[in-house]
Amino acid sequence: MKWTGTATGTGGADEAACVDGVNCDTFSLVVSGTPTDWAAAKRLIDIKAEWTNQVNDYDLYIHKDSNAGPVVASSGTGAPGTKEEATIDPSKSGTGTYTVHIVYYAVTPQIDQPKGSATVIPMPTVPTRNAIYGRLGMSFSSNTTVKAPVTESDGEPSSRTDAQGNHYIAGIRGVPAGVDLWYFDLRPGSRGYDPKMRNPIYRSQPDSFTGLDVASLGADGGGDVDLAVGFGGDGPNNVPNLAFSSLVAANISTARSQDLGNSFTLNPIGNVTGGVPADDRQWLEFFGPKTVYMFYRTLEPAVTMIQRSTDGGLTYGPARTAGQIGQAGSIAVDKRDGTVYIAGSNGQIAVGIPDPVTGEPLSYTVRQAASDPNGVAHIFFVTKVADDGTLYVCYSNGQNIYLKHSFDKGVTWSLPVRVNNGPNNVTCMMPWMATGPVPGSVGIVYYGTASPANNDTATWKVFYAQTFNATADTPTIHLDPVSDHYIHYGPISESGLEVTGAGHNRNLLDYFQISFDPLGAAVIGYTDDHNDFTGNCFVTRQLTGLGISGTALPTPQEGPDLPAFAPLSTDGSQVVDFPMDVANGLLAVIPNRDPLDILSIKYTAEGTGADRAIVARMKVSDLSKLGSLMNWRMNFTANALYAGLNGTQQYSNGLSDSGDQFYLKASTDATGAAAYEWGTGARLPDGSMSYTKVGAATGSIDKTNNTITVQVPIAALNPLVTHGPPIGSGSMLCGFRGQAYTSVSGSIRRDGTRGGTVYKVP
Repeated sequence: MKWTGTATGTGGADEAACVDGVNCDTFSLVVSGTPTDWAAAKRLIDIKAEWTNQVNDYDLYIHKDSNAGPVVASSGTGAPGTKEEATIDPSKSGTGTYTVHIVYYAVTPQIDQPKGSATVIPMPTVPTRNAIYGRLGMSFSSNTTVKAPVTESDGEPSSRTDAQGNHYIAGIRGVPAGVDLWYFDLRPGSRGYDPKMRNPIYRSQPDSFTGLDVASLGADGGGDVDLAVGFGGDGPNNVPNLAFSSLVAANISTARSQDLGNSFTLNPIGNVTGGVPADDRQWLEFFGPKTVYMFYRTLEPAVTMIQRSTDGGLTYGPARTAGQIGQAGSIAVDKRDGTVYIAGSNGQIAVGIPDPVTGEPLSYTVRQAASDPNGVAHIFFVTKVADDGTLYVCYSNGQNIYLKHSFDKGVTWSLPVRVNNGPNNVTCMMPWMATGPVPGSVGIVYYGTASPANNDTATWKVFYAQTFNATADTPTIHLDPVSDHYIHYGPISESGLEVTGAGHNRNLLDYFQISFDPLGAAVIGYTDDHNDFTGNCFVTRQLTGLGISGTALPTPQEGPDLPAFAPLSTDGSQVVDFPMDVANGLLAVIPNRDPLDILSIKYTAEGTGADRAIVARMKVSDLSKLGSLMNWRMNFTANALYAGLNGTQQYSNGLSDSGDQFYLKASTDATGAAAYEWGTGARLPDGSMSYTKVGAATGSIDKTNNTITVQVPIAALNPLVTHGPPIGSGSMLCGFRGQAYTSVSGSIRRDGTRGGTVYKVP
């Protein structure tokens, strides 16, 4: 199949804003047969858009069903170039209609129209090294979710542990809401030692406009976050530097902390950091105690930028570039000689050798590290360099995780070795890695599922792969699950901010990280939406097995000052929320007692026979100020897979999206009169929630006790139950969440909770 572009415009729009016939073209492609046919034939479809003038910049997007459907493949490397190319695998993405969408980003089409083609090609294979797979009895602590006031979402965590055992994890809320930071004490022998990671200490928002006042939020960042810790103490009390960066409106905010993240000194020149404005996806890495390198890319065209700080990440020098290597994957610095490596999504590594006078690389040499024909640009292409100078890369090709190494600064590379293995690791995504002190020691984390494809019914866990001979001809790789529950149900989006259509649930965002504590235990922060409205940060630490240094981990002994375990609530409420944290959009209002300020939600089953009902009671801080056009919604799920409490009894393990989802709601009209309803809930393809009203419910508003009660007969719910048996005695309910918000025009005041525990119908 071939075609030629017909649009007449000169570009300037992205895919969402372009107009067919003006600055983009759409062509339909019909794929016959069944996915099974394509899998048996081992065939793919290669789609190209080619032109003659390398100054022109076209982008290629391939959608399923229509341009409103999911992006199944894309290519947009930017000028200079004369081709964009992408491959689809109908055995995974399905047969039927596809649309090939060519965007005229910056072109003169009248004299250089793109010519397109679609060709069936054999499924390429990659020569690999074999591995021996096994298990060493690694186990991990009960996973802990970190929480912050105001926000319902904190994902895409950056997590770092310094040599002393100070562990930091930061998650993004989104621009302009900023990022949140937590601290864990992983210093062996300290009085607050927390080896089971059950006591997150909230450090507020390092990029806050108002310092560290948790009640007045809004920040100079929130798009992306990265942390880095110095090697060796440099601050007061010999505390290693903590460098911070956050993305804001396509610029970068940076700061430094020398007191364990309690306070930050912001870059004095603002959020451009002396480099190039209009940026994306920044990464940080230390060289010694005070030198920090920051790597990011400009927006279209995606040009690499590298800056150096010599004061622990407070200020940065001029930006240098390694040219175009795709999306910024990660950065690594050789501890021995300061060689800087940056990774790009097209499988390339740019190598910067330090100048003998300045100690900073002044130029970079680009080398191809991997060229997997099945693709290396499945989110981030990651690189790390070990203490002995061995350079590693790991990546997903959409199905498997691969690891490669180089002994000569990226000039030559080993064959890749497949990391994942076994029936629960059939499809694996989003790897990250860290290296250990022993030559050949590498730890890799990733999301894995037993599903043969990244599809609507996939159930995902976090996995950890550990090897001590990664550079051997036949390395031994030990695998164990990290998460003590399934962390996500359905597809994982790889399409960035393109979230339209099926398969674009982006709640897990784009990456998560691993580090090692002083004992060599793996410390992992990841994103999880199994029990929440959207993605949030969870943490866990390796408790048993071999640490990355090759020695057995000791039995964890918590510090004497660590707080005792406490129940989530004292009155049996399954949901508990922060007081006085009503938000105005992404920014918080001045804290006060408010009818929209959720404190807790308690679910029960009450009544007998045909009158038996599910009852939800939401307690708020103050109903004496009850106003018009206010709403209080309470969610629950029946027949969810894996319903039950986690090890610390702080939340349910149930996959809310896998069951029958319902809601109960109270609202006031323009006069302040109350009404009650119930209905069903569903997760939309973009990861948000959709609600359908089914009928009226009964309820009451108790201004004396600040409680809103809504109930619905179980007999009314059961005709809509499709994922399991009818709700009745013994049914385990989970997916408990709540939101309060106003419908007043122009107002976006709201409060939302995190997911709660479980309730067994008596």
